[in-house]
Amino acid sequence: MTLTLLQKGFASSVQDLGRFGFQKYGIIVGGVMDPPSAKLANWLVGNTDSAALIEYSFMGPSVLFTEDTLFALTGADCHPSLDRREIGTGRPCFARQGQILTVGGLVSGSRGYLAVAGGIDTPEWFGSRSTYERAGQGGFKGRLLQDQDQIPVGKPSEFAMRILEEMSRSGETMSKWFFSFHRSYRGTKIIRIIPDMLWKRFSEKSRHAFLTTDYQITASSDRMGYRLEGESLELDQPLELFSEAVTNGSIQVPRSGQPIILLTDHQSTGGYPRIAQVASVDLPMLAQLGPSSKLRFHSISVEEAEMLFVNSRKDFDLLRKRVHAQIASTVC
Repeated sequence: MTLTLLQKGFASSVQDLGRFGFQKYGIIVGGVMDPPSAKLANWLVGNTDSAALIEYSFMGPSVLFTEDTLFALTGADCHPSLDRREIGTGRPCFARQGQILTVGGLVSGSRGYLAVAGGIDTPEWFGSRSTYERAGQGGFKGRLLQDQDQIPVGKPSEFAMRILEEMSRSGETMSKWFFSFHRSYRGTKIIRIIPDMLWKRFSEKSRHAFLTTDYQITASSDRMGYRLEGESLELDQPLELFSEAVTNGSIQVPRSGQPIILLTDHQSTGGYPRIAQVASVDLPMLAQLGPSSKLRFHSISVEEAEMLFVNSRKDFDLLRKRVHAQIASTVC
């Protein structure tokens, strides 16, 4: 089975949870920008957490289904339609052969996800189907998706087939229930950070400004990192550094003094001084913020960050159980 991309949307690509264990060779982890939203999309269609799907930014694709298909949309808010009938997000949807899904522009948030039962079945590269665009590897032919691409889809799970058969028999296009993270992307967002080891090497004025003034995401931002605009930051004294390992959420300060938050497609090492690290619990929210969004940093301890992360995992596991229970009740 394949999906035909009639309109590619913006920056649409095949992604999964990323490729791990290869940063020492200079190969990035990559993967989806908003893992919770991607996992939710996969749960709704009976896939595993790590199944590949389509990620898009700001403008979603239009897709022709070549066979009866179970699919779900999650992530940023939008008004998708199936053959011009609005279907909503966060729920399993049933498309018959020949129907066309139109996602359109995103209303709130920046990243959306389209999962189909069976997952996107492009070849794996170093254990992942995620697109590594700069290397021209992974995903679909190592590149962003284009109009008229024929995207291969894997075999649906038995659970997905039961959902598909039930929805086909009932004639329903979509479930009456849905799941949402209830995030708000409006206003200035508070992003929690842990000070880096070099925190005290920055001037007192810079440290104060970093935590008390707003920064704005600029248009020159992408999956590799967000370039921010705001109060300039500087070290107390010039400092020569060796390149060191960086990770998702590392906040570097180049010579311009304007911070850069490294994101999913970040390089494996960096030589700019790091002022802080974004708490893992806030990375999905951060990934949904677009250019011109404003944010303010709030400092927390490592222990607080760990507790927030543990609690978020507990909440996420509870959500998983609720999704599976709701779907199970639908097909019983």
